Amino acid sequence: MRNQLRFILTVAMASACKPMVGRAPSLIVGPEVLAVRGVPAEAKQGESVTYDLLVASLDGTVADPPSNWDLCLTPKPPAESNSVAAACVDAPPGDAQGADYSALVPLNACTLFGPIAPPPLANQPPSRPRDPDSTGGYYLPVRAVVSGLTDRNLVAFDMQRISCNLVGASALVIQDYNTRYKPNANPALAGLDWVTSDANSASLADGTVVIPSGGIVTLRASFTPDSAEIYPVFDSNLQGLVDRRESMSLGWFATAGAFEHDRTGRAESDPETTSDNTWTSPAVNEVTSVSLWLVLRDSRGGVDFASYQLTVAP
Repeated sequence: MRNQLRFILTVAMASACKPMVGRAPSLIVGPEVLAVRGVPAEAKQGESVTYDLLVASLDGTVADPPSNWDLCLTPKPPAESNSVAAACVDAPPGDAQGADYSALVPLNACTLFGPIAPPPLANQPPSRPRDPDSTGGYYLPVRAVVSGLTDRNLVAFDMQRISCNLVGASALVIQDYNTRYKPNANPALAGLDWVTSDANSASLADGTVVIPSGGIVTLRASFTPDSAEIYPVFDSNLQGLVDRRESMSLGWFATAGAFEHDRTGRAESDPETTSDNTWTSPAVNEVTSVSLWLVLRDSRGGVDFASYQLTVAP
């Protein structure tokens, strides 16, 4: 699996609800799962991970969304193009219930989804191990099914990064890798500011800033300096380790108005810890509250999210 980002999939269990034609992905028009987060972001086989999720609605963030959880233990067949096996998407909701969920990474996760080849089946050719993504990572799908918010279930997947042994390298490279590699940690959002035309800024954290109706404003999201981590990855062509910095991706969502970009971010070569976006506030005739969400992802599968209430006045 070569998807660098933690994969989120929202579908209907029976009759899929497709986005309205022409609607920007950043515009929230009803209940929607925006992110699922695992803590820690990367875990070894047998370690416990706790998951929660961000569910947005027209009324703001859904507190304690009614969810069923389970682990997907079915590897994606080669013929399927999705990041998760169709059998996992279509399976009945899991037995675990609650707004969050804790589970152990299966002891055979690196065999099911990693670099260890599974035992061959009778009268079948040997199966090949999974390829890592471009960051050297392997991922276990974790599913959340949110019910009761609409007439259909919302299904979301977290791709939990799993720590597996480095393969295909010399003993010295493997020893160096084991010494230098640190499991991924989730990035951390540090704030959201309105940058005014005179280059001053005002924090939107406490909801007291009033934005003019129909105004085009610059919003600046920031994340902590240690969010974009340095990590080694094995280069098979060089037969050695190469240090890389995580790239960062920000998803922007709101119940009204329009963003210039649905997604912004920083490349792995860019050490900056802020990301700007332009938002056109809705035209209103009275003071109106708008819900806004940020979802921050790093290229090794880590995620953080935050919600804000913006006040728009005529």
